[in-house]
Amino acid sequence: MDDKLAGVITQDERDAVMAPMVDAMSLPAQAYAGDAWYALEVDRVFARNWTGILFACELHDPGDVKPFDLFDMPLVAVRGSDGRLRVFHNIVPYDGCQAVMAERKGLAEIESYYHGLVYDLSGKLIRAPYWNTDPNAGPEALEGREGDLAEIASEERMGVLFINLDGKAGAIDDWLDPWRNLVGGEYAIDRLVPALDAEGKPLIEKRTVQANWKTYQENASINLLHEAFTHELYRKSPEVPRVSEDGEPRFELAMEGSLVAFAHSRQMSGQTYPPIVLPTAGHDITVAPDWGFFTTLYPNINVPLLDAFMKVNIAVPTAPGVTELQHLRFYAPEAVTHADFLAEEAAVQELFDVVHHEDRIAIEAVQSARRSPVWRQHYYAPFWDDLHHRFNQLVMADMERG
Repeated sequence: MDDKLAGVITQDERDAVMAPMVDAMSLPAQAYAGDAWYALEVDRVFARNWTGILFACELHDPGDVKPFDLFDMPLVAVRGSDGRLRVFHNIVPYDGCQAVMAERKGLAEIESYYHGLVYDLSGKLIRAPYWNTDPNAGPEALEGREGDLAEIASEERMGVLFINLDGKAGAIDDWLDPWRNLVGGEYAIDRLVPALDAEGKPLIEKRTVQANWKTYQENASINLLHEAFTHELYRKSPEVPRVSEDGEPRFELAMEGSLVAFAHSRQMSGQTYPPIVLPTAGHDITVAPDWGFFTTLYPNINVPLLDAFMKVNIAVPTAPGVTELQHLRFYAPEAVTHADFLAEEAAVQELFDVVHHEDRIAIEAVQSARRSPVWRQHYYAPFWDDLHHRFNQLVMADMERG
């Protein structure tokens, strides 16, 4: 264990996290509420992995730009003239001011506020007016000094803009392959489109939860047992908790690479969920997929897929105990043009509003309890908690990569 990690976790605590589940314990309290752990986690978890930051449909057309902060860094996303979505450090090398001060649509170029340096949509400096007193001075006027915006590795997949801050995460499609292999046989994931309102704006829901991002993630898609106790929808279901009368699981697990997920067949949970009205998200829009999935892509994405939609959730930490959430559902093109789409989407949103409220009560209560001096680490329920155990071990493995 290197010195930085040893400053935030003991060897005994680390060993308990990495033990087989029957003997294992969760990450310790400081992993959820400590400033030092959080700072190290930004470098060792989020900088090294593909991290979802926003929905690509927010920047639909060339020249759309969106500045934002991530881990106290000013960044900017830009839809280029070639249609590609890129992310840059939002810093002009010369003056250190932000290159983009506000969200804009349809720009042909980016003119910086402070000293008027001008960039194309790929982040290249194209003009430096009056740098050498020439009003039409080009980048050569800087005489070899760096003038371009610093680009961050980024990719657009599943409707999400992902970045890799250190540029060493490897190919994003390799990272996504286990997820695609799990859900792609049932769902036509590459043809699904975002839900839009009557004016054509994406129906993105944004909220803040007063909890660590891991506290949110462990609840969102990898906690099976809580359903029957926390949620009214599941309390009404004869199929939840997801265990048969003879003690067999009514779910299947998938743990590969950064994928942590569970699946449920229609036979296992067909009475639990509302009936399908819209064309489905399956390969045949007239046939409901046989399986539904609750999937987590470590570190900060979780994606439920059920019948007519794929719902993508992005969890971005802004402090040890604060997480910003973004949610958007994706449907078959035939569903979003269906006469009943907006009514059905509103009904689904109403259902999720209840679920999110119920979950938030539990998530914030857990986060509060993790500040108690009597709570250090908790144990797992062997029948239910394989996914949580795996998720925590992914975190711990990253933290150990000094």
